[in-house]
Amino acid sequence: MATSDTDGGTRIEAVVKTLDVLEALWQAEGAGVTDLTERTGLAKSTVHAHLTTLRSKGYVVQEGDEYRLSLRFLSFGEHVKHAEPLYAASDAPIAEFADETGERVLCSTHQNGLGTIINIGEGTRSFTSDIGIGTHTYLHNSAGGKAMLAHFSEERVNEIVDEWGLPAFSEKTITDRETLFEELETVRDEGVAYTRGEYLPGINAIGAPILDTDGTVYGAVSVAGPQHQLENKWEKTDFQDQLLSTANTIEVNMMFS
Repeated sequence: MATSDTDGGTRIEAVVKTLDVLEALWQAEGAGVTDLTERTGLAKSTVHAHLTTLRSKGYVVQEGDEYRLSLRFLSFGEHVKHAEPLYAASDAPIAEFADETGERVLCSTHQNGLGTIINIGEGTRSFTSDIGIGTHTYLHNSAGGKAMLAHFSEERVNEIVDEWGLPAFSEKTITDRETLFEELETVRDEGVAYTRGEYLPGINAIGAPILDTDGTVYGAVSVAGPQHQLENKWEKTDFQDQLLSTANTIEVNMMFS
C-alpha cells in the first residue's frame, strides 16, 4: 500500500513498518515480538512477518524469543561515516582539542533539519553520556546546533522549526521562535553558541560553526561537560580561541578533502 507524503512524494507503508520495527529493535537493544508490538503499535502477526523477512535477509538475528540487529549494519555505518568528508577532516583536530583540554569534544553536522554527531574526542575529564557517533539531535537545544542555525537563512530556520518544533528537554530549553531568533543573533555577534542545561540539566556546552568560504554550513564543533567543570573555562579567551582555532582547522581540512 502506498500513500502520499506531505512533500508530495509517495510512502510505501510496508517499508515504513519495516523501518519502525528496525528502529524499535535498535532502541530496545534487542526485543521479542510482544515487546516490539507494544513499541510499534503494529499487530503481532505484522511484526513477526517483518522480523522473518529481515532475518532471511540477514539484517536481524534471533536468539530464543529475542531478536537483535545483526552485524551487517556495521558495514552500513562505517560506509556512511567514512563517506562524510567532515568525519576525516575533523578527526585529528577533535582528538587534539580533547587531549589539550581534557574535555569531551563533539563534531556534528546537519541533515534534514536535524543534527548528527559524526565524531567525538574523549578527554581525561569527559563525562559519561549516551550521546555517541550517529546520535541525532534537535538543533535548538545544543551548542553545536545553535552554532549551525545561526548561519542558516531565516527562511531555513523557520522551515526547520515548522517541521520539528521546539520541544523542551529541560525547563531551560528554548521553546518559542522569537527567543530562538534572539539567541541566534547573539551567536552571530559573539561567534560562539552556548547551552546551559538546555539538553540535559547540569550539562553545559559551547560550540562554534564550521563554515565554507561562501558561508555554507558544514557543521559545528562543541565542548560539553558538567556545569561546574566547564563554565569557568569557557569564559576564558584562550579556551574560546582554542575552540575557534579547531573549527578553523577543520574548515581548512575540508577545503582540501
